[in-house]
Amino acid sequence: MIIRHAEKPVPVGTPHGVTSDGLPDPGSLTPRGWQRAGALIGLFVPNPRSHSGPPLPRPTYLAASQIEPQSGSRRALETLQPLSDRLGLTIDVRFAKEELGQLSQAVRVIDGVVLISWEHHLIPSLANMLIGDATTVPQIWPDDRFDVVWLIDMRVPDGPAEFRQVPELLLGGDQASVISG
Repeated sequence: MIIRHAEKPVPVGTPHGVTSDGLPDPGSLTPRGWQRAGALIGLFVPNPRSHSGPPLPRPTYLAASQIEPQSGSRRALETLQPLSDRLGLTIDVRFAKEELGQLSQAVRVIDGVVLISWEHHLIPSLANMLIGDATTVPQIWPDDRFDVVWLIDMRVPDGPAEFRQVPELLLGGDQASVISG
């Protein structure tokens, strides 16, 4: 599964991002982004008082892009941090956001359910690598969409990977549509 990191300051560089402690930081999520990050728990972890599970599988492995000195963005990591804390999973941050080939190779050998948080302009290329073609997924992730999960099932025997999208519908204003393309 691949998600875009949660909401960021727009335009980039404006002082609306905040750390988890509430300190101003343009490399961090906005308050709405932190709300989304927390709400992802309900999407991926079942409520023990409910008889129905979440609409998506529970991740067993989390990956986010490495925090690079030139950008300072922590948004991909921050997006997964509340879920990481809830599940007791470490977030793999070995790969810089441009190291899609290495990430793709690493993900292919993991036995479990992978959830990746990444920069939206690079998600289509990563999905293309995981699926093995550039015709299955939309090739542009819109700048204004933070609310979709891409699922790639590579366990299909003797066939191509299956792709589908699930709208998160976690926060007011989230769209019920998938990304077209």
